[in-house]
Amino acid sequence: MHLKELHIYGYGKLENIKITNLENLQVFYGENEAGKSTIMSFIHSILFGFPTKQQSELRYEPKKNSKYGGLIKASFSDRGMAVIERVKGKATGDVTVTLEDGSVGGEELLNELLNGMDKGTFQSIFSFNLHGLQNIHQLKGEDLGRYLFSAGALGTDKLLSTEKALQKEMEQRFKPGGKRPELNEKLSEIRKVYDALKKAEKENAEYGELLNLNKETNSKLENLANELEETEEKVYQLKKLERVLPLIMEEKQLEHDLHNVGDVPYPVDGLLRLDRIRDWQKPVEARMLWLTEQKDILHLEAEKLKPDANLLAHETEVTAQLEELAIYHQIRIEKEKLQQRVEELDEDIEQMNDQLHTQFNETSISLVNTSVMMKEKAEEIQLKQQQLKDRKQALDENFHDEKLVMEELEKSFEEVKKDLLDKHIKAKLVKQLQTIEQQEKIEAELQAISGQVTLFTTQQRSVEKQKEADQKRQGLFMLMLGVIFLSLIFSGYLTNQWILSIAGGVGFVLTLLMFFRFKPAHSEKTDSGSLKKLKQREQELKTELQDTTGLNGDYVRATIEKDEENRKKYYDLAARIDQQNIRYERVIQAFENWERESRETEAEQEELASSLLLPSEFAKGKIYEAVGLVEKLKQRFREKSRLENRLTDLQNQQQTLITKFQGMAEQFLQLTNIPTPEVAILLKKKLREEIDKQGKYQGIITKLKEINEEYDQLEKELQQFRLEEEKLYELAKVEDEEAFRTKGLKAEQITKWKTRLADISLQLETSEISKSDRIEVQQGKKLNEELQRALKKVEDDKKEQSKLRDTLADIKHRMGLLEEGGLYADLLHRYRQMKYEFEEESKEWAKYALAKEILSKTIQSYKTEAFPKLLSKAGKYFRFLTDEEYLRIIPQESGSGFIIERKDHTLFEANELSQATAEQVYVSLRLALIATLLSRYPFPIIIDDSFVNFDEKRTKKVFTLLRSFTNNQILFFTCHNSILHHFHADELVKLNQNPIQEKIG
Repeated sequence: MHLKELHIYGYGKLENIKITNLENLQVFYGENEAGKSTIMSFIHSILFGFPTKQQSELRYEPKKNSKYGGLIKASFSDRGMAVIERVKGKATGDVTVTLEDGSVGGEELLNELLNGMDKGTFQSIFSFNLHGLQNIHQLKGEDLGRYLFSAGALGTDKLLSTEKALQKEMEQRFKPGGKRPELNEKLSEIRKVYDALKKAEKENAEYGELLNLNKETNSKLENLANELEETEEKVYQLKKLERVLPLIMEEKQLEHDLHNVGDVPYPVDGLLRLDRIRDWQKPVEARMLWLTEQKDILHLEAEKLKPDANLLAHETEVTAQLEELAIYHQIRIEKEKLQQRVEELDEDIEQMNDQLHTQFNETSISLVNTSVMMKEKAEEIQLKQQQLKDRKQALDENFHDEKLVMEELEKSFEEVKKDLLDKHIKAKLVKQLQTIEQQEKIEAELQAISGQVTLFTTQQRSVEKQKEADQKRQGLFMLMLGVIFLSLIFSGYLTNQWILSIAGGVGFVLTLLMFFRFKPAHSEKTDSGSLKKLKQREQELKTELQDTTGLNGDYVRATIEKDEENRKKYYDLAARIDQQNIRYERVIQAFENWERESRETEAEQEELASSLLLPSEFAKGKIYEAVGLVEKLKQRFREKSRLENRLTDLQNQQQTLITKFQGMAEQFLQLTNIPTPEVAILLKKKLREEIDKQGKYQGIITKLKEINEEYDQLEKELQQFRLEEEKLYELAKVEDEEAFRTKGLKAEQITKWKTRLADISLQLETSEISKSDRIEVQQGKKLNEELQRALKKVEDDKKEQSKLRDTLADIKHRMGLLEEGGLYADLLHRYRQMKYEFEEESKEWAKYALAKEILSKTIQSYKTEAFPKLLSKAGKYFRFLTDEEYLRIIPQESGSGFIIERKDHTLFEANELSQATAEQVYVSLRLALIATLLSRYPFPIIIDDSFVNFDEKRTKKVFTLLRSFTNNQILFFTCHNSILHHFHADELVKLNQNPIQEKIG
């Protein structure tokens, strides 16, 4: 279906508007309130009827008094052009459909054109809008996959909404593990009452005994009912045997009679067959007598019409020779034509020799090699010359272009090089920029280091003071020890106690060693080194801050960035210059190759001209034409030789024909020396006369042959009749006709008995009387006595059944008294009541569960049967839209939803995709659904700004994909000017606020 024209009489604010020449891809562009939604609704209303007042859709009735409705012109592949007009009338409007052949119809014809498509289905499958894509943004988790599945299966989210509604209804009634749903609450209460009932039942022993007795009585009743049913069936069978007893006895008598008579050999329908044979013999004998008379008459006529056997024996030869008279004339005409053609060939040969400046004859031209290889070689050489000429021109242009490019690149390179910063200056600027960006951090570090220096200085002074005090205390202690040990030395010396002196000397030496060992010089050195490093770092930070004083950080950063950009251009230009040098060298190398190939081609051409025995001037670009002329010249010589041979053959054929005609004139006409055409006329006349005689003669001979054949056939038939008669006597084992007829009457009686026996057997089988029952009756079975016993058994069983029922009623009465008289009865009543209510509500829950199960099975069936074809197309579209980034769309194994396979074979669920990719999945599925339904529903695709959230690349891709739908017309409505560049001018219709709309182009 392809829309060609829209004519709006009055629809909403649009009045008397006509849009014609709609393209296969038609874009309606207009700002808000320009009428895009009105036109879309107009198309739906004309095709499917105006919305009724009970529906929620807008009717778009004109506010003024203009006519409500309009018409659409559309072409259909099987019906041609159709005009569909709908105006105000009944609820959905009055529609008139006019076909190309003049046929006119209404809603039924329109429904036939639309293949039964309804409005809702059309809008859900063939209409896109922004709402469908926005739903993807709002859905999360598994719902996204189900929504995409629903969109691919039905074109809308009905599948998802239906599934959710059913799940919600089920969970309101019952939820595994839940407590608040009604069935969960009732099930909990029933369990409690059941537990209480069981407890009360244990306390009621008598009630339990009654339950067992009730069960036992019910079992007896059931067994007795089965026995009673069997006995009644037996009574029925015995009564049926009584009714057919006469037939059974007749069957027995007939079988006895047939047994006594035995087999009587007699052919089937023997008497009738004998009478027929007698009737057939009489006309055959009369016909044979008449045929004998006719044979005598025809023999006399044949003698009068006997033809010339000699001429007729050579009829084929004479006829063939007469036909060659035309060949005689053709030979004469062909000789004249051939002689004229030989003269023309001589002129052509002379002209071609002049063109080639040669004197070729038939002998010399045969020495020239004009094979296909030579011709191909000449063509190849001439083609090489032309290619070399073209390459020379192209190389000149390339050389000039590459030289200009090189000069421009070198000029740009020098300009960029001048703007580059010195590397030391740039390093200083980078360091200054880092200082400016980290100024606060550096100042904080400087402040921290200054504090540490102050702290170290203070601590060092305290340590030095403490050290001096310790040294003083240590010196006094050592001095005291030295005095003591010296006193010991002198005391021992004075008292001659040398041991005391030695001990004093050792102590004195040890005291001196201790004094020098505990001197704290190292600690002082370590503290002094740390302080020096801190002061050095402090000076470095101060220097960095002083270097950036008065500098603007943005200016420094801009300077560095500009240098980086220039340096990038510098390296890029250097690389391009290197590449350009390579290309320049390639052009030079190509020039050298061209010169070498030119020399080689000229040498090949001169060699080829020499091998063709041609002058050297043909080696200058005309070699292919020269080869062609030599080949044509050789063909002319061949043709001349062939024609001369043909002239000789024709002369010989002409002489042979003359000789043959003269010979036949002497043999059949007894004439000599007459012209060949006259001989042919006389032979033809005489042959025609003899052929006429032969035809009449052959007719008579044929009639005689037919009469003889018929006579022989009749004689055979008569013999066959006699054989059949004898065969009948043989089958009946008799000698003559009278005995045959007597035996036939007896055979007819036996046949009647067998027919009656078959009828009786059929009646008994129809009455469902088995063969064994019939045999028992025939052997003397007493049916009456057995029937009376069976009736007595039925009566006794019914009495026993009545007693058991009375007993069961008494048991139930006693159980009822027990139930009414205590807690057990209340609990039982309450349990049964709650169980009944639970079962009723369970049935309601089961309806929704069954509906959900049917929906799931339907989805699964769709996934395994129709969906693979749709998914194959959707995957193809999805790969195209994502530039092969994703490979396939795979359905979930259970339930609804999809798995998406990326090109690295990573699998994603629908909720794991980005919003943009999910939208591409949605678009692929919608388009695949349309493509799948194309063969049955080739309807237009109506799209309302569905791709406004796509970036430029995705938008271009999706419009490229839409253009591939050549069998579906696409109507695209948009208010975004930014996407119009994707379409041609003749594909645009601009809508505005004016009452008249015009189609662009």
